[in-house]
Formats: sequence, C-alpha cells, structure tokens
Amino acid sequence: MEYQDQIKACCLVGGMSVQKQQRLLSYKPAIIIATPGRLWELLDDYMEPYLANGLPMIDTLVLDEADRMVADGHFKELKLILNYIYNKRVEFKKM
Repeated sequence: MEYQDQIKACCLVGGMSVQKQQRLLSYKPAIIIATPGRLWELLDDYMEPYLANGLPMIDTLVLDEADRMVADGHFKELKLILNYIYNKRVEFKKM
C-alpha cells in the first residue's frame, strides 16, 4: 500500500518537541490524539495552520486526560478549544 493511501495519525502531548509535532501535523493526519494543553498550545501560541483550519470541521473530538479535566481548574483549555471550534465552524458556515 502506498504511503499516501494509508490513514495517518499523530499524538500531540506535552514533553515532546513542538517542532516534531508540527512536522507530524504537516502530513495532514486523519486522526489526532491530543492532550488539551498541548492542543491549545499549538492552536493559540503557534497558530498551527492544519489545526486552525481543520479542527473546526471535525466530526468527532476525543481528548486525552479526561480524568484531569474533572478536577478544579482543568477545564480552561477544554473550554477554549470547544469555543474555538464552535466559533470557527459558525464562521466557516456563514461563508
């Protein structure tokens, strides 16, 4: 099977080089597994183009570390991510 025909996936987690994760995103993976903190960092601090343009059009969002999100103070990134997706999706649909 050709590399172009394979389903690509990548992980976005803290403790791994941001540059390496940006390189993985440049392959346009169909599946992205991410912790909320690193996903938001790549969106907000780096304005990663693949995430900025593609994330609002996703059908399913699954974020790692759900157990930590139920603790006080850990909803910030999740709320920011969901607001970003919703607002961009509304904006894209208006165009």
